[in-house]
Amino acid sequence: MTTWNRRRVKDCVPVLRTAIGPAKLAGVLRTANWLYTPRQTGGGNEPYAVAVRSTGAAGFTLLEVLVAVAIVAIALVTFMGLHLHSLDDTIRAQDLTTAVLLAQGKLATMGEFPETGEAEGKFEGPELERFRWVTAVTERTLDALKDGDRQVIVRHLEVTVRWVDGQQLRHYTLEAYGVQ
Repeated sequence: MTTWNRRRVKDCVPVLRTAIGPAKLAGVLRTANWLYTPRQTGGGNEPYAVAVRSTGAAGFTLLEVLVAVAIVAIALVTFMGLHLHSLDDTIRAQDLTTAVLLAQGKLATMGEFPETGEAEGKFEGPELERFRWVTAVTERTLDALKDGDRQVIVRHLEVTVRWVDGQQLRHYTLEAYGVQ
């Protein structure tokens, strides 16, 4: 029967108590690649106590540490790249949302049936200095469906908001129609 002693020997190695002889135990431990030191116990049923130590040193080799650091570095670079890409997408989405709101605001200030022509300008405010607007109003005349003598005037309203995103020029166009 094999039991582990709960007490530690002075070199902090667990003591294995066994009822088999030291020669047989030595052969078993050598084949299992263990070092052993026979010690005589002071009584009890087991005649021998053997301090068992592993031959391999605890810890990691330099190669294992380098491989682990390389894996962590690759993962970290990948996650940092994903984070940077996410930030770029967030900024683009904010700029597009701002452009949509500015175009809707400009279209609302033009009225339902504005005069024909083109105009351009910039928005006021320090946070909007990158944004510019261009409006174009064109007119078409259509014949009425029932009466040939009556005509319908349709105006095509187009508001384009442009802004610089890094080195690219981006734009958003909002279209509406006015009928008279």
